[in-house]
Amino acid sequence: MSTELPPPTPLSRVLATLRVGLHVLFVFLLTVGAARFLTADPDRARTTPVLVLVAALAGVYLAGTVVESRYPVMLGWLAVVTALWFGLVALSLDFVWLLFPLVLLFLHLLPRAAGLVAVVVLWAIAAFVPAALHPADWSAGSVLGPAIGTVLAVAIYYTYLALHREADHHRAVAQALRAAQDQLAASEHQAGQLEERERLSREIHDTVAQGLSSILLVSRAARGSLRRGDTAAVAGQLATIEEQATDNLAEARRFVRDLASPVLAGSLPDSLQRIIDQARARQDALGEPVDLSLQVAGDAERPLAEPVRRTVLRAAQEAVANVLRHARAQTAVVTLTVWDGEVSLDVVDDGRGTSGDRSYGLRGLSDRVAALDGTLDIDSGDGSPGTTLTVRLPLTGHP
Repeated sequence: MSTELPPPTPLSRVLATLRVGLHVLFVFLLTVGAARFLTADPDRARTTPVLVLVAALAGVYLAGTVVESRYPVMLGWLAVVTALWFGLVALSLDFVWLLFPLVLLFLHLLPRAAGLVAVVVLWAIAAFVPAALHPADWSAGSVLGPAIGTVLAVAIYYTYLALHREADHHRAVAQALRAAQDQLAASEHQAGQLEERERLSREIHDTVAQGLSSILLVSRAARGSLRRGDTAAVAGQLATIEEQATDNLAEARRFVRDLASPVLAGSLPDSLQRIIDQARARQDALGEPVDLSLQVAGDAERPLAEPVRRTVLRAAQEAVANVLRHARAQTAVVTLTVWDGEVSLDVVDDGRGTSGDRSYGLRGLSDRVAALDGTLDIDSGDGSPGTTLTVRLPLTGHP
């Protein structure tokens, strides 16, 4: 998982600017207070420790903003800053307005209740300490002005706090979204791997596995012919084994090189005829001939999209393999029909019916057909003769 910090948002930049603005405001008010005090009575300025307190307050405040240490240390820092400010207020009314940034600091560093109590105490210091120490300069505005500044500072702080919480919320949402995106990407990657594995599994079952099964059956038949001394039968069976092995080798190379299957070369009727010829040759080599034939209707030479073409051929391979392996049929007819909007493949045999349970190959074929928004129907009574397999696929595209 990435550990990079999220990029700053406009809201987070506003909050950072407000924090910097608070420090700038403190320095500005301290500087203005010192300048007013010096210009109002230069002789008095030389005889009071105001400038020493101003320098001390500036240094302590700067140290706190730079260090920003742990909570107990910051409370001590705030106490020192407040004490220095109190000393300046005791010497001159010019430093009363430092109350504004101090209120923000107290609200930020103390719990809510304690912070509000401290704010009232700060206002009382700013409003009434000068009344006791500088009665000649004190007026009703000396109470009202700090009160307005205090209320404004409290409003600004809670506005800042709401914005900060909103920024944290958006940051949490962004992090959750990134985590969800990473999880979704991982899930999609895993789903892609599973889908590809399932696709290869169907491809191997429909091609290499069926071919190897044919080779195994024909080789057993050849062994029996050899025991009987029927060399002619053995020669024909070996030729069939060689043909099946050649086709399976080509299929294996296609998996490795991701080349087109040999059975997919040529027109669709030619490819279907090749499947039927291979099936007939195998049955002849086994001594169990089956009358397999192909019929075409409609615009059978029409170019079809590769996924549609491939699915039609795999359906034919699976249906013919089931006819030979399970149905024990004497006759089977494969019919290809290409309409304006769809292509259909019908495989009809006169063998024994099916119980309704679908093999792995038929389940894989059903998935192939469903992926192209097609339909797969198998019409067979429970144990009754004959089965009809029908595949219909929409013509969704062209090469």
